[in-house]
Amino acid sequence: MGLIQKFLFKYIHDNWNIAIADIGDDLSPLNIKWMKHEYKDRWFADPFFVGKTKDAYIILVEEFVRDARKGRLARLTVDIEDCRLLKNETILDLPTRLSFPNIIIVDEKTYIYPENAPSGNTKYYEYDTILRSPRLLSDLPLIDAVIYRHEDKFYLLYTLVKDCNGNVLHVAVADSVFGEYKPIQEITFADNVARRAGNVFQWKGRSISPAQVNNNRYGEGISFQEIAIENGLVSLREIKRIFPSWHEYDKAFHTYNVSVNKVVIDGVRIGWPTISRSYTKLRNTCAIRK
Repeated sequence: MGLIQKFLFKYIHDNWNIAIADIGDDLSPLNIKWMKHEYKDRWFADPFFVGKTKDAYIILVEEFVRDARKGRLARLTVDIEDCRLLKNETILDLPTRLSFPNIIIVDEKTYIYPENAPSGNTKYYEYDTILRSPRLLSDLPLIDAVIYRHEDKFYLLYTLVKDCNGNVLHVAVADSVFGEYKPIQEITFADNVARRAGNVFQWKGRSISPAQVNNNRYGEGISFQEIAIENGLVSLREIKRIFPSWHEYDKAFHTYNVSVNKVVIDGVRIGWPTISRSYTKLRNTCAIRK
């Protein structure tokens, strides 16, 4: 790696990474292992467990390549013992940015419905070793959508591009997982905790929907909200919040996905803010002059 790349990596760029951890009794990530990799030209975020072998976890992520200035979807094979990246495979790359590769399993088939807001809509894909057969989930560009099944109904939780990090969560319902979703309600929170941070999971007999806390900066922490369905409508009651308390990638985290007794999260470390702002301003000025 050249000197310029080393300088940018250390002092300029925000660098997201993923980690695997145990789940504390209070939902805090414990024994956190950040993924070890050699890349200096990209970062990884929005992790979702999609499988496991004897020696490795299989995780879907957004892989943001700086030269391309957009994210794509990647499947990472990560060693269980030391959380070292063993294999990185691109599974979907489009002209527009992809992120939040959410997963749902229906009739033993796995489907992915990623965020692709710049495209103007939201699609879902069959997943095996690749993504195939794209179909329309919504003609809206849903932000970090989550499908939650309750009895014989499917509830779609999402925010919209305008004020996606705000305090209004939209809810739609359908009779089948990829049926026609009809908007039924808007949930307004007291502060900016509407945007989802991962799939609903079970904890101490409760169904928990994690959400991002975005009051002071993007992805500053996680709000854990107990989800319930009453008279066909969704209710969400916050039970606690968690903010980064670790020493690596400690400036923000905005994804929390559970598989059995493990959780996969993401986090970011930031270069020197003053130098980073000056570099960004200079780069934007040069781009305008071109």
